[in-house]
Amino acid sequence: MDNVAKEPVIKIKDLDVIYFLGKSNEVQALKNVNLEIYPGEFIIFFGPSGCGKSTLLYSIAGLETNIHGNIFIDDKDLSSMKIKEIEEYHRKKMGIIFQAFYLINSLSILNNVILPQIFLSAKYEERKKKAYELLEHFGVRAQAHKLPTELSGGQQQRVAICRSLMNNPELLLADEPVGNLDSKSSDEVMALLGELNEKEKKTVILVTHNPAHLRFAHRVFYMKDGMITDVKVNKEVDRSPEAALERVQEGGEERPSISRELELLLRTYSGLSSAQAGSLLIPFKAKQIVLEVLVGMTTEEIDEIEKKVENLLIRGVDDNNEIMNFLDIDAEKGGMGLDKRTAERLAAKIKDIVTEIEFLEKADVTPPGGEIVDTEVEIVQIRRYLLDEFDAKVANINALKNFDTAIKDRIENKIDRVKFQKNLDIPVLKGGVGFDKRSAKKVAKRMELLILGKYK
Repeated sequence: MDNVAKEPVIKIKDLDVIYFLGKSNEVQALKNVNLEIYPGEFIIFFGPSGCGKSTLLYSIAGLETNIHGNIFIDDKDLSSMKIKEIEEYHRKKMGIIFQAFYLINSLSILNNVILPQIFLSAKYEERKKKAYELLEHFGVRAQAHKLPTELSGGQQQRVAICRSLMNNPELLLADEPVGNLDSKSSDEVMALLGELNEKEKKTVILVTHNPAHLRFAHRVFYMKDGMITDVKVNKEVDRSPEAALERVQEGGEERPSISRELELLLRTYSGLSSAQAGSLLIPFKAKQIVLEVLVGMTTEEIDEIEKKVENLLIRGVDDNNEIMNFLDIDAEKGGMGLDKRTAERLAAKIKDIVTEIEFLEKADVTPPGGEIVDTEVEIVQIRRYLLDEFDAKVANINALKNFDTAIKDRIENKIDRVKFQKNLDIPVLKGGVGFDKRSAKKVAKRMELLILGKYK
């Protein structure tokens, strides 16, 4: 795309975003960001969770207030705009699409789409006509009088796109717009965004952590730890449906990663029909989907982390920096390439669990007389750990005693995990701890990890 003769529609200079400025918990979400975006470009902010890409998008949208530096929209600094000018920017210049749709469930699809024009002077019939046209264009007119809860995720995101286009904005900002969708709906929504850029000449700015989307962009801004680490230009933008499939490229060019397990399956069953092979791959696909939804990692990445944790269990927590470094360093250097804050959080959590397991391994000591030392200290240690880890609260002393009893019974294997979780969930007056179901489940899961440490 040729931008030589154009002036940037967005220009960012020395942008920092800092939360809790000057306090002990100060967090710098963006550091010294400088960039220019030109009319008609399809731009992607790419990087791991927590790297600052959504913060950058919301800064451009005028929704982030903790900014230091300058964001110019058509040469006008956002920070110098009056409230009415910001409102005008939101209504006419910019449309935004969120991962969570944010449709109002009590309003019909038609009225959700009309909503952005509620403060404009257009007559209702004119607004309704335009909304119908958008719904028709994006294939959801038949759902106009339904409620959002009656639509699939893909249909709801199409409606959200219609709403973002209601005022015909020049800029379309999309924050992980396909993060909640299945692969088919995801491909369809990405195709729609590509079409809006190519045919409608909308400037699209997309936040994503999915490398499969990079082919849609004219330029990709790579981010980590709140900074732009690289900018790459796609010489050929590829938005064809075929490009969504796994491809092996010739000439030593980058090849999309493929699971070793999947590669083996495809080789093993290469003589079968696509339908037969597909049915054999269903369990594998299901596993990959669950891993992506729950932890955002592949089986290979989890396997690598498991190996590091195994070393940590063997060598002790003094080697925790090995996991931290592995999670933080770039993939090209053999690491995971996670955002530094995410890496620190995961490494600290692993260290805490391993430390607790090490304590339990050493807790039972047999004295010369042959009797086992009283486990009361062990129970208190576990209880304190679990309450601190999940910020759980017990209502009174009776709940505390019930919790200690449940821990003791589980350690001595008098009750199983299901019974332990149930004891955490039931009311104190009935002999339980009185946790809510979610807290009970989390605490019970962690207790099982600690049991592994005691009975390894």
